[in-house]
Amino acid sequence: MIFSTFSSPYARFNFRIGDDRIPVHGPLKRDDVRAAALAKGFDAIAVVVDRSRLIIRCHTCGQHQVKRASVISKNQPECPHCIRNRRIAAAARIGVSFVRHSQKSQRHGHFVLPCGHEIHRQYYRVESAARGDHALGCDICRENRYAAQSLRFGWTLSGAAHSGRQGYRRYRHTCGHGQDIMVGNILWGDCACAGCSPGRTSRPSHIYMFRIHLPGLPVLKLGYSARPAKRLRHQLGIAKTVKTEVIRAIRLPTGHVARSEETQCHTILKRDHPEWLVPKSAYGDAINTVSEIYYPIAEARMHALLDDIDARHAERSA
Repeated sequence: MIFSTFSSPYARFNFRIGDDRIPVHGPLKRDDVRAAALAKGFDAIAVVVDRSRLIIRCHTCGQHQVKRASVISKNQPECPHCIRNRRIAAAARIGVSFVRHSQKSQRHGHFVLPCGHEIHRQYYRVESAARGDHALGCDICRENRYAAQSLRFGWTLSGAAHSGRQGYRRYRHTCGHGQDIMVGNILWGDCACAGCSPGRTSRPSHIYMFRIHLPGLPVLKLGYSARPAKRLRHQLGIAKTVKTEVIRAIRLPTGHVARSEETQCHTILKRDHPEWLVPKSAYGDAINTVSEIYYPIAEARMHALLDDIDARHAERSA
């Protein structure tokens, strides 16, 4: 809307865009700039401010903005109103409500999630969530979930990790001891208390054999872990699209025993059949380990070694 009040000796009118009044110097006389604006989806309305800028109107939403003439001539101007409408629509598709722009960053906004909590997120993250690239998580709900998970194993979530390490939180055990623990370990209960536990390696453990169907390269892994399923799906960095299975897991009385038996198995396999070992270069980052990966031909010998371990420890426990 154009007003007939003068704001300076050089300006004839003010043009209002929202709450701003923009000094207008006159109509645009450059046909090349006007044609460039039309070709890029805008109408050039008037020359404003320092005479190098123009008011343009978007053909899509009908809203106005100020742009440099050089930007209109040499580049494709973006309409901030259309961008805002696109972001609001993207949020609405996943049940998220736009609240307001961030005062700290033009790239961030405030949104209310379906759970009712408000979050501060980058706009591109909201749009990518609307495309299904990832979930738009709630910080408050996430911490509440962590707190509930910790109670199952005798821990209480007390806050951020004192170390500041990513993926860790501060927990307090029923004995009163507090320590930083990885959130993933709390989920599985794999979290010995440094205040009252006799130690992780003194607890029961397993020797396992995994089958991992890497594309064009099926392999086996022999190792030990207190929780083989967790080791397979959450600690080896294997892509979710890769089929995996726990072929076998033998429970042993302590982690010390499991580690000793596993080491002996690898010693025998490497000594008798070094050609069964798969080099790290063959699987690269597909498995987060540098050794202990074997070709499928080793499966029968692995089973024989595990049979021997199982029989020996069955006799000792009888």
